[in-house]
Order: sequence, then C-alpha cells, then structure tokens
Amino acid sequence: MRLKDSTFLMIDERIELAISRIWDYGVYDLNENDREEILLPVIRAQTRDALVNPHIRSFIDKLSVNPDEIPSLELVPWVPVTMFKEFDLATVPADDIVKILRSSGTTSQQTSKIPLDKVTIQNQNRSLSKILANYLGPKRLTFIVIDHPEINDPRNEFSARTAGVRGLSLYARKIIYLLKKEGDTLTVNPDALLEIEQLGKNTPVYLFGFTWIIWSVCIPYFRKHDICLNLSDATLFHGGGWKNLHKIAVGKDFFAIEIQKLFGIPSNRILDFYGMAEQTGIIFPDCECGFKHVPSCAKIIIRNIQTLKPCDIGERGLIEVMSILPVSYYGQALLTEDTGRIIG
Repeated sequence: MRLKDSTFLMIDERIELAISRIWDYGVYDLNENDREEILLPVIRAQTRDALVNPHIRSFIDKLSVNPDEIPSLELVPWVPVTMFKEFDLATVPADDIVKILRSSGTTSQQTSKIPLDKVTIQNQNRSLSKILANYLGPKRLTFIVIDHPEINDPRNEFSARTAGVRGLSLYARKIIYLLKKEGDTLTVNPDALLEIEQLGKNTPVYLFGFTWIIWSVCIPYFRKHDICLNLSDATLFHGGGWKNLHKIAVGKDFFAIEIQKLFGIPSNRILDFYGMAEQTGIIFPDCECGFKHVPSCAKIIIRNIQTLKPCDIGERGLIEVMSILPVSYYGQALLTEDTGRIIG
C-alpha cells in the first residue's frame, strides 16, 4: 500500500511539472501532432484521477473506458457543460476547495458551480497571464474595467464576471472601474471618465467588459452625453452576451464600429474573445484577422451536432474545449452548447 501511494505521488508531481512547463512551448506554437503527444499523457492521468468523483466514475464506467488506454485526445470522454448545473464534479477533498465559481445567469436560470482549489487557480492565472502578454507585451498597463468595483468584492459571490476581472487584472499596474451601481442599475461613473480622459491618448491601456454590458450601459450613456474618448493606444477584450445582441440585430462589425467611434480604440484592437466559466484560465481572443487561436494548454474539437463525431476542417458543429489546467474538477474535455468551425 505504501508503494502504491508513493507511485501515485510521483505521477501527480509529473502532472504538475508538465502543466508548469507547458508554456515553454510558446503560447500558440504547438502544431497538432505535438499537441497530441504532449497533452494526451497528462489528460489520461487527470482522467484517471477524476474517477474519485462518483459521477465521473459512473459516466466513464458506462463508456467502458480505461483512462490509461485512451488512444487519442478525440477519444477522451467529454462531459456536457450542463453537468456543472446538476452535479458536484469536484475531484479533490472538500477541504481543498477555496472558491466556488458560479457561471453567469439570470435569476430564472440554474447556474453552474465550478469548485476551485489553489493549484487550479494558480494554473488558470498563469495561463491568463501568458495569453495576455501575447497581446499586450511584457509591461504592466492601466486596466479599465467596464464594470463596477463591487464585482470584485470578496464578500460577494464569485461569478464569471468576477473571475474575468480578477484574471485580467493580473496584468494591471492600475485599475479604473468605469461603471458604478445606482440601486440595481449600472451606469457610467463620471469621475472614472474624467480619470480616463486625463490619461492622455498615447497612454497604453487595456479594457475588459462583457459585450452586453458595454452595449447596453456604455454606448447609450456615451451617445446621450456626446462622449468620445481617444484611447488610440488601447486594447479592448470583450466577450459574452452575443445572444442578446443578435436579438436586436447587432453584429460583431457594427459593435466594433461603435466602439471605435465612441472609445477611439482602433478596430484591430477590439478583440472579441470566446471563453466560459467552466474553463477559466483559457480565453480565445481574436487575432488581427478576426480568428481565434488555441493556446498550448488546450485543444478544440468540433463535433457533428447529430453524430457527435469530430468534424472536418471548415465544418460547423458543437465546440468541445479540452484543457490540462483544472485539477479540482473534471474539466479536461467539456462539450459546450456553442457552435463553431476550425478554419485551419
């Protein structure tokens, strides 16, 4: 028994070492053959470790899968992200959980619950720092949060918006919150606007906000008060809320035009990103050509909506996001409800 425990300890250390060294390959430099070779052994071991969770064990047993014999990343057992709304998918003891991240949702929706331990948070933070550095360079910059300060209050629920703000603030030299709360309503804070205007147009900054909040709160306020910032050396990261925007016929191009007009941010630095609470630590921002790239710690598989088999290049299907970052829950292979396609 002592030998078995020691063996598992060595394997765990090997996994941690592999995760810590993944960035030695560069943020976006892995080709698909190398990605398969490097990630597969780690995800095999993580899948085996996830069997301590009874829901995951039942799920994988029904598939008759031996984690140690998974032949490829495409055949790693995936779970639908909706499982986080119904089940506790923690894979570490309860005492190791330091935060429960809750996905965004209305009061009528059941939110996902993602258990986080210190190791998972460290992995996610390092990943975000590496991805951001690829877009912003090595220096810390002023960070403009298009949200209110209370979103980052540790006394409040740890939400997807909170995770986004905290994750991206790792790169910040200074933080300015553009919005404030008036009762239950969000509005622009004039004092924050003045502080931003005093930065000067050539001051490099970066901004982050949820797309729907930017559109429904900032844009109307800027129009009403005839505000046009001149953030010509800024980068905006925004994501989420596209379903609401599509309902009012606002697309990505029109959104970028309005942001460029009112914020003064160059169109090539208005970066929509794809990400989700269940895979915090991985964001997929646009490149200068408007495409999203997969970081070294992750893999994207597109699955046919009817058969769930992997799609060919260019074929649209459900997005599966794979990651080696989660340790405290089974997030190695998650099938989303979103659709996309791999360009190449």
